[in-house]
Amino acid sequence: MLFRCKNCGGNIVYNPDKKAMCCPHCDSLDSEEKIEDSQAIVPSSRICASCGAPIELKEHTSATKCPSCGTYMVVDERVQGQFTPHLIIPFKISKDKAKELLHKEFDKRPFTPMGFLSNASIDKMEGTYVPFFMYDYKSDMNYRAVGTKVRTWSDSRYEYTETSYYDIIREMNANFNKVPVDASIEMDDKLMDLLEPYNYHELEEHQDKYLSGFMAEKYNMGEKSLTPRAEAKVKRDSHAMISETVSGYATVTQAQESIVPTKLAVDYALLPVWEYVFNYLGKDYKFQVNGQTGKVLGETPVSKPRVVGYGVTVFGMITILGFLIRMAMLVL
Repeated sequence: MLFRCKNCGGNIVYNPDKKAMCCPHCDSLDSEEKIEDSQAIVPSSRICASCGAPIELKEHTSATKCPSCGTYMVVDERVQGQFTPHLIIPFKISKDKAKELLHKEFDKRPFTPMGFLSNASIDKMEGTYVPFFMYDYKSDMNYRAVGTKVRTWSDSRYEYTETSYYDIIREMNANFNKVPVDASIEMDDKLMDLLEPYNYHELEEHQDKYLSGFMAEKYNMGEKSLTPRAEAKVKRDSHAMISETVSGYATVTQAQESIVPTKLAVDYALLPVWEYVFNYLGKDYKFQVNGQTGKVLGETPVSKPRVVGYGVTVFGMITILGFLIRMAMLVL
């Protein structure tokens, strides 16, 4: 499917700044008309409805754009049936804002290669909706430990130490709502964990129109296979909750801890990420910007010529400074 403007026929996309569907051709807002895909379903390709060029699809792509004319389209069968997202956080940060955040984060690093954040390079950045499963859990916690408190005092003859022992018992339960686990093979799990948290209060019911103007993929890892990651997060946070209640003791010796998570519900959601890939000396360096909060991740490449040039410059300045000092001493 794609979204056409009722006024001029152009391809309408979702604009994060205006929080509305916007036609980049006539600037009209919310004038979209959904055009369903009438093509025969071919898993690996589509024909662009605007220019007729072939569009190659990756296995899990659910939204893409035509490489010839730039028209954005949604792959109908990959956002329907079992692949229908329940929830979505629409992009809050525009491409221009994401560029600004990357510049702010990396501009002052002296050893980055020429062209790292050039317009020609950074313009290739794409907004992508990453599939997530959001788990609701109930956690039952039982904790047993022995704590000690030490008191010391002295008189004119002796110093005294009193050690008191306490049974520490905690029985707690808590509900965890929308525990996120990314369901994409393509995305590095550790990076996605670092890119969190999102503001999950802004989750809303999914609408296909939010995908227009961005890339997206359907989930390619099942919610059952990801359950262990969700439970690990629940257990980690449950342990932290218990630990916060155990304080004021000189020592704590844990005897028992039991955390039993019970899964209550699961939602399939799409969360926004800006992705920028910079190729340097044959290696891809990937950068992500949280499309809601603006959090930036990425490791910049290092240009050896710039490092050498910086070293030569510093050495030259030190040499000149040393020469000037010696000349000044001779004059004196």
